[in-house]
Amino acid sequence: MSPPIRIAVAGTGYGTRALPVYTDLSEFEPVGVWSRREEPAREAAQDAGIELATTDLDELLDADGLEAVHVAAPVFMHGDVVHAALERGLHVLCEKPVAGDLAEARALAAAVEEAGVVCVVNFTRRYHDTRRRLLELVPEVVGRPRLAQVSLVHTDHATPDARPFTWVQDAELGGGRLQGYGIHDLDLLLLAFGEVASVAAALEVQVTERSDGERSRRVTAEDTYALMLRMREGGLATVTMTATARHGRGDLVELHGDRGTARLDAERRLWYGTEGDELRCEGPLDADSKQAFAHVAQNFHGAVRQGRPPEPSLDDGLRVQALMDAVRRAEAERRWVEVEDWRSGGR
Repeated sequence: MSPPIRIAVAGTGYGTRALPVYTDLSEFEPVGVWSRREEPAREAAQDAGIELATTDLDELLDADGLEAVHVAAPVFMHGDVVHAALERGLHVLCEKPVAGDLAEARALAAAVEEAGVVCVVNFTRRYHDTRRRLLELVPEVVGRPRLAQVSLVHTDHATPDARPFTWVQDAELGGGRLQGYGIHDLDLLLLAFGEVASVAAALEVQVTERSDGERSRRVTAEDTYALMLRMREGGLATVTMTATARHGRGDLVELHGDRGTARLDAERRLWYGTEGDELRCEGPLDADSKQAFAHVAQNFHGAVRQGRPPEPSLDDGLRVQALMDAVRRAEAERRWVEVEDWRSGGR
């Protein structure tokens, strides 16, 4: 049996969710936590039973025997953390999105390739049983795309005091619900129906002020969005989300194709069938994020120790990054925008 990977976690946002998974898995030995602030680093380390808690990134990455780092820092810091890790020959598990834009993501991908290390991107939600099973049905049940719809209605940002102001509310720092939730839905559509040709988008900030604990701050990152996508192989898709609803519901996903239909309802039940059939039902299915991240972590371990292909890969990250860039341009320019080929100009 191969030895566990000695891994450090840089960031205490999603990092605090990842640490218990690493602690539970025999494939990993978590050895340190970094945060920009001392208290979150100390609390996360204590909860995980780890000695090293630091605000010094070099101290974290120079820990004895360190082999890998989970980059869970804010998006605007991904580049600095990843490059520092690569300089030390460390393997990287990076949160999504990989970077602030496609150009930066391509530069990181080139640096990873030059360093000769493994990099996995944490698209956790594709491993929820709900979405995994939905994707399994696409080839035989759904077929070629005609229409896809993804709709999320959440309440966690409905009032100014529901969430404090952090980088997540700052567009210049890479914040917004699109990077938090929409990116998973774009990943789902790419897996289900292939490349996207062009997009139109409307993004809004509906709760415009939040407190950072000391003063009121202006929110610039979207809490609501509506996207329309034209698939390269034909068909359309819509992706909508609000985090400011007064009454929420479970996520809805519908895939309609030339063969049939697959639908996830708000109770996590899966309905599916081909032309002429009554829809069959499975579920409710599981959408456990901890279990889904364990799948990502084990993929990372397999890529590092057994040389398996990394999954989700940096290419997956670049595909979604190109789509995110097009969405931002479509919103800024108020028009349909073609999606840049994520392969061009890169490796």
